[in-house]
Amino acid sequence: MYQISNEKFGLFVTELRKEKNLTQKDLAEKLYVSDKTVSKWERGLSMPNVVLLIPIADILDVTVTELLRGEKIDTQKNIEKKEIEELVVGSLDMAVRDSIHQHRKNWILAYLLCFFISITEIIMLVVSESSLAEMKGDILLVTGGMLLFGAWFCFFAKDILPTYYDANKINYVSQGIFRIHLVGLSFNNGNWIYICTTLKIWTLATVVLYPLAGIIIINCFNIALWDILNKIFLIIILGGMVVSIYIIGKKYE
Repeated sequence: MYQISNEKFGLFVTELRKEKNLTQKDLAEKLYVSDKTVSKWERGLSMPNVVLLIPIADILDVTVTELLRGEKIDTQKNIEKKEIEELVVGSLDMAVRDSIHQHRKNWILAYLLCFFISITEIIMLVVSESSLAEMKGDILLVTGGMLLFGAWFCFFAKDILPTYYDANKINYVSQGIFRIHLVGLSFNNGNWIYICTTLKIWTLATVVLYPLAGIIIINCFNIALWDILNKIFLIIILGGMVVSIYIIGKKYE
């Protein structure tokens, strides 16, 4: 399969832009993007969204095929239909990968923010009048577990499943030390990205809100009330997570 080269694409765009006497800012304004975005294309750091390929080709006076190949094509030379299809599919794959990479960066930042918030809340509980013994380890155990679970999903979980998941009804996903198995729900690339997002939201919300609930109830009321409400919170957290996965998974299955 013909491989699209970010670097070759970037050099070609730079060459064509200069031939048209356009600055990066000029090209960016015509495409309604920032000049930093154009700079990333030209340095081979990223590829433009698929919807921008035709406008870029029109502005630079080349075909989309030439743009993706990173070179001008002899008009007398016949290009096989298969190669054109591979170029288009390749551009779609690269756009998807760039999108996934950006989403992962956003989730990593969200995780780090929630991590520091939860650690601050734990410290507030430790230095308050309530002792760790009074907390019975529930807050530390649940928060620590969710931090580990969230870290795996934000840093290591693969956002795309192998293609055999799309061709077969498989009700489990196994990646490294992680395994999720839900009877009655088939995992595929149609619902996996949404399931991952749901799990990230639940874990990060828990690491922030669960210790916060502990701070408010233990310090403003008493430990006895926390013992009662804590069980309810745990049912809501675990039950809500499973139900949400089923709802989202079935919706996009």
